[in-house]
Amino acid sequence: MNAVVCEKPMAMRLQKVPMPKPKGKEALVEIKAVGVCRSDVSGYLGKHPLVTYPNILGHECSGVIVELGPDAGGFEVGDEVAIETFFEICGQCAGCRRGQYNTCKNPKIIGHNVPGAFAEYMLANSDFLYQKPPNVSFEDAALVEPLSVAVHAVKRCGISCGETVAIIGAGAIGLLTLQVARLSGATVHVVDVIERKLALAKAMGADRVFDASIHDPREEMMAATEGDGYDYVIEAVGSPRTLRETTDLARAGGTIMCIGFSGRETDEICLSKITLQEMRLLGILGFCRDYPTSIKLLSREMVNVKSLITQRFPLEETEKAIQLMIEKPAEVLRAIIKPRRT
Repeated sequence: MNAVVCEKPMAMRLQKVPMPKPKGKEALVEIKAVGVCRSDVSGYLGKHPLVTYPNILGHECSGVIVELGPDAGGFEVGDEVAIETFFEICGQCAGCRRGQYNTCKNPKIIGHNVPGAFAEYMLANSDFLYQKPPNVSFEDAALVEPLSVAVHAVKRCGISCGETVAIIGAGAIGLLTLQVARLSGATVHVVDVIERKLALAKAMGADRVFDASIHDPREEMMAATEGDGYDYVIEAVGSPRTLRETTDLARAGGTIMCIGFSGRETDEICLSKITLQEMRLLGILGFCRDYPTSIKLLSREMVNVKSLITQRFPLEETEKAIQLMIEKPAEVLRAIIKPRRT
């Protein structure tokens, strides 16, 4: 089969590789659509702690089951599926024992330390497959993965009706979190430096947007909450500047959720203010049991993911898609790779 192999950092090429054979609970899936994620960029650059080489990257994906291992129950050949990122969890560590499998100490993750979806076919664990509703396209089903990050963040925060939320960053994750928070009944404000992304945030239901490219919006945002600050501040960028701003925007007793991954060992955030104002500081690691919720939201047309798809590429141009994200990040929300031409 054809696959794009990342042989080492910044070395990626289309190759013929052996067709994998499913065993145990595995399913062989013909990949129909793959989203290019920022973690794929990190893997390509050699900056992702879980990515091994050589490997096939790509993990936001959907497809059709073409073969099943002997122990793969609940599915049939021909089923259209969304694929959760996990391939295998240890089942023994504290996180797994508590049901928080996303915190597994020894996970196998597609596109990270097992072959991923920048290929015509991929092995998946049937425990992490979900039926794709007929009214959800393969492209939209590939974006169940980032939508599940947003769902997990909103659930973990505990956002509810009537509360106020500030989202820093109107990238794909920020825009998805905006929509899920609005479904929870919250008033949501979004801040970014790119006018086009702010316009999209407004179209997706943001109550107010703030353009940080014009001036520092913190004073204006505080005024929008009558000086109290926001119940929840969700940081979806991972930059030193935006992390510093979180404690300036959260109310006393409020919650800060860090979705953006900085990749640094230390980050600047005012812990004194978090202590003295009794704020909660939360992190997030992907998702856990959130795919069913995300699929329902898509099937019921309660969330818009189509507007996040800004480019489409054939499999042989996967590296071009990744380089575009590196060179012109303002132009890309989600690029979609189509491994097989139909």
